[in-house]
Amino acid sequence: MRWLVVLDPLDGLISRTDTSLAVINRAREEGIEVDTATIEGLYFEDQARVLATPAEGVPEPQLLGDYDLVFMRKEPPYDMRFHYATQLLSLGGTLVLNSPSALRDFNEKLIVLPFIKYMPPTLVAADLTVIGDFIGRHGTVVVKSLDSFQGKSVRMLPEHDKEVLQDVTNGGSRPVMVQKFLEDVYDGDKRVITLGDQVLGAALRKPKRGYHANFANSEALKSPLSEHEQAVTEELCPWLVSQGIHFAGLDFIGGYLTEINITCPTGIVQISELEDRDLAGEIIEYFSQLAANSA
Repeated sequence: MRWLVVLDPLDGLISRTDTSLAVINRAREEGIEVDTATIEGLYFEDQARVLATPAEGVPEPQLLGDYDLVFMRKEPPYDMRFHYATQLLSLGGTLVLNSPSALRDFNEKLIVLPFIKYMPPTLVAADLTVIGDFIGRHGTVVVKSLDSFQGKSVRMLPEHDKEVLQDVTNGGSRPVMVQKFLEDVYDGDKRVITLGDQVLGAALRKPKRGYHANFANSEALKSPLSEHEQAVTEELCPWLVSQGIHFAGLDFIGGYLTEINITCPTGIVQISELEDRDLAGEIIEYFSQLAANSA
């Protein structure tokens, strides 16, 4: 079996904790031939092709259709380069996880909005008056760029701050997500990894300082799902699979669903350690079955 993993340059990844590398290494242990490539290596000449690097060797041209599975793991931001990459992946004639069409159709911040009943008060808008009114009703909020990741663009506003909002919305021309600030974030943001229509595992990310809860600056703690969180996942997981999303990361704060991450969700290394499990192995088994069924 041959797989291709499309991701960021390998020399920029942290081998000890990176989800992509954990999956790649585990797949190779299982005897799967895994090549890697960046989105810059994707191209089309008669057919969709890629400059792919094997475990040992140098990049060589390959047909995308010669792979049994392509695992798309390029980190956000979702920009036009990312968009063009999904277009090329759609032309390959092979199974891509997550689906390129899903990556195009669903912004990582906006994908959660159909499930607003499970979310804290949330607004998506560019207009400064609309945002100001929302802050006036809900008090302290967090403002999130729609195209960032790992909390890199999350800003907390204890009150209406026109100067900050002018900056983050580019003068009221660029929409942002605004959510009521949840004090429970200081106790942790729960990352729930889903695989197919099931929960693979979960961990609570407790910030070491501040309110940015991600694996980079937080303590990972074992945290089973509450009954409410389990009920939410039972509704979300089948829907995600129906959209071609087989591997995702759901975020909960104080029981509220805040985000659904579909481009490059992380956490399997930390959850594996907390639960004494081989999550990468479970992913390999699931992906292998999908690839076999799509052949």
